[in-house]
Amino acid sequence: MHSLEALRCFVATVKQGSFSAASKELNISVSSISRYVKLLEDEFKSPLLIRHTRTLALTETGLMVFEKGSSICEQINQLSEDVAVQQQQIQGNIRICAPLWYGAHYIAPLLPELTKKWPELTIYLNHGEEDLDPYGADYDLYIHMEENKDASFVARRLKSVDYCLCASPTYIGSHPVIKVSNDLNQHSLIKQVFTQPSNYWYLHEKHSDNLNTIKLASNHISSNSSLALLQVVLSHGGIALLPRKMVEVFINNQQLVELLPQYTATPFQDKSSISLIYLKNKSHNRKSKIVIDHIVKHLA
Repeated sequence: MHSLEALRCFVATVKQGSFSAASKELNISVSSISRYVKLLEDEFKSPLLIRHTRTLALTETGLMVFEKGSSICEQINQLSEDVAVQQQQIQGNIRICAPLWYGAHYIAPLLPELTKKWPELTIYLNHGEEDLDPYGADYDLYIHMEENKDASFVARRLKSVDYCLCASPTYIGSHPVIKVSNDLNQHSLIKQVFTQPSNYWYLHEKHSDNLNTIKLASNHISSNSSLALLQVVLSHGGIALLPRKMVEVFINNQQLVELLPQYTATPFQDKSSISLIYLKNKSHNRKSKIVIDHIVKHLA
């Protein structure tokens, strides 16, 4: 290693034009630079520099050592960078559990960037909303729609999802007109079942602080799947509160109609109840932390 350090000092001295300039470049003392160059000359048993009062000149041997030594130093620097990258390499499996609509529209588009940067990383995205069990957790990361109250887990709030009240034109045409929130009480409201039961829709009037709460009466149809509710609504079964990203294509092609756009509607009293949840020890796992930080960066 002394030979390598001596070679670096010699190359820097020639490039910078003096021992003092090389000293500043490498952040070591002038005496150390001079000593290393002398060690290199002793090793090659030949002078490499012609030392004048103000300038340095290369001997014939010195020129050859400089040309080949410069290439060696560049290769060593590149090798150091490659080793550093390899040591940072992330590999292994990450399992994510998210509701179907959220996983498809929000999580899935983020994954290619991760696997491109970390090709040894394998990500499995499951569509569902599993119960949180700190002793039998099957997943590394969870997306949950309700507030986490288990102290074993960390919850990172994500951006609230924009929901939309919608129904098919056929349903709307054969039922009472809907102009204000209370008109919903005359209609078939299709209920989504979450992990924590919720029997209300919360309609916030835009440009005001007014909150209207709509109680969901017992209905013939309910589901824990947004996709299933979408199919019910497309089949003229009633009104549902669904994520806008899921239904906007059907609204644009007039298969569905948005209702009460003067309100911001949510199935939760807390509009920001979507969270990325993981066991506390996952935050110390570099593999998990990279995925967590990536999701939070784009969705929080």
